[in-house]
Amino acid sequence: MTANRARLIRFLGATRAAVGVVALVRPQLVYRCLGVSAGADGDTVARLFAIREVAVAAAALQPDPTGRRLGLAAGVLVDSVDVVSVAMGSRHGVSATGAVLIGGAAALYAVAGTYALIS
Repeated sequence: MTANRARLIRFLGATRAAVGVVALVRPQLVYRCLGVSAGADGDTVARLFAIREVAVAAAALQPDPTGRRLGLAAGVLVDSVDVVSVAMGSRHGVSATGAVLIGGAAALYAVAGTYALIS
């Protein structure tokens, strides 16, 4: 593995884990970033997102190459679905700023994760 690829994987894993931990501790920030209200079960839904992020990060950061590859692939999959979900949500209340912020970050992570997988 090249040094640049290793740094990219560490960056993706560390920042994904940080986002997950912040969303676990402060689930309302997820909704604030999207520009929508949380609803009655908002904290639960945001925490489901959060723990997914932490789990994918842990898989991508493990030393085993096969497990790391699966973690990166899972990240690409969930980030791609997030892009589609935010795009669909922008028709139903997700703010333009939220769509760019969350959808853009998910798109960037999907591309970066794909690059890390194929490089």
